[in-house]
Amino acid sequence: MATNNKRKRRLSQAELLDRLPRAFRPKLAAIQVRDLGLLHVSCLDAISRGDASPRLMWDWVSNVLTWSRAAQLMERGEAEMQPQLELAYRVIERYRITGRVEFQDGDYEIARTGQIVMDQFADIIDRPTAEAAAEWSDRATNALLSQASAPEGIAA
Repeated sequence: MATNNKRKRRLSQAELLDRLPRAFRPKLAAIQVRDLGLLHVSCLDAISRGDASPRLMWDWVSNVLTWSRAAQLMERGEAEMQPQLELAYRVIERYRITGRVEFQDGDYEIARTGQIVMDQFADIIDRPTAEAAAEWSDRATNALLSQASAPEGIAA
């Protein structure tokens, strides 16, 4: 009779965290939540003033994609993030056509609501979910950048 000499492999910290219910996973540090809030406000402010560079626009788009993905992963707030996604795509399209990063009629109010929602997500999200959403967002943003046909002479 053969004996099974296989030992069970020890789980990594990431694997252990994945098995925990979200409520028990580590949260973002307070300074990370604060920094995210400042980033959200500074992007919104620069775009609303018309001072945003294409690079800042792509940072803002990446933020919107991150928190939209986070909403999907957390299974909450997806409806609140849908107008943000639509706005991000409109701003990208406007940039492609005009070469300007700007909001138009009603866009600021939509973006401001999104900033509030994204700040609330930052308060409640667990770190592994936030990291997964950010990694997904990086890939999605890079895909959008590769499709972008910015006007002549404008770097994305």
